[in-house]
Amino acid sequence: MIRTAYHVGMASAITHFLVGASVGLPAIRSRWIPRALPAWAIPVTAGLLAVAPDLDTYAMFAFHIPRGSLFSHRGFFHSPFFLVILCAVLAESAARRYPWRVAAGLAALWSAAAITHPLLDMFTDGGTGVALLYPYSAGRLFFPWRPIHVSPLGIAPFFRRAGYILRSEFPFDVAAIVLGVTGLLLRRRS
Repeated sequence: MIRTAYHVGMASAITHFLVGASVGLPAIRSRWIPRALPAWAIPVTAGLLAVAPDLDTYAMFAFHIPRGSLFSHRGFFHSPFFLVILCAVLAESAARRYPWRVAAGLAALWSAAAITHPLLDMFTDGGTGVALLYPYSAGRLFFPWRPIHVSPLGIAPFFRRAGYILRSEFPFDVAAIVLGVTGLLLRRRS
């Protein structure tokens, strides 16, 4: 299974979470997020939704989904089409007792955070490409520049290569945090 995990390919959950949470930082205490939602919950939920698409890897192994098929890793469940629908359903459920603008705002925020996942995966140096354009195309895509080293699936294999992987992701982590904190500070100033 460890060998298979190396071929699956993804950015680490750490980077997916940090980038997604950074998308959520500027939304803390904005007027379209309910005051009843704790401030910490905004970036945390955004970060978790940015990690969530990798659950398809576990489903792929559990249900014996053939590698490279539409429902395998980096397929349908990594498409912005699916992620936007998922986030809209979750936002509607979470903001049921608030005006529709709150659910729309949460859906937009959570969708933006979740879509960072396939975009980061397109920067990795291994695995299959991402079905970014599904349902228009089932083709798998990568960016031409692929500086992020693929993270293995298991915890032990990850920690054996953590330094190598996290060094390649570090610029993306720093850029996301700087942009998120800057957005938060600018929004508070205005």
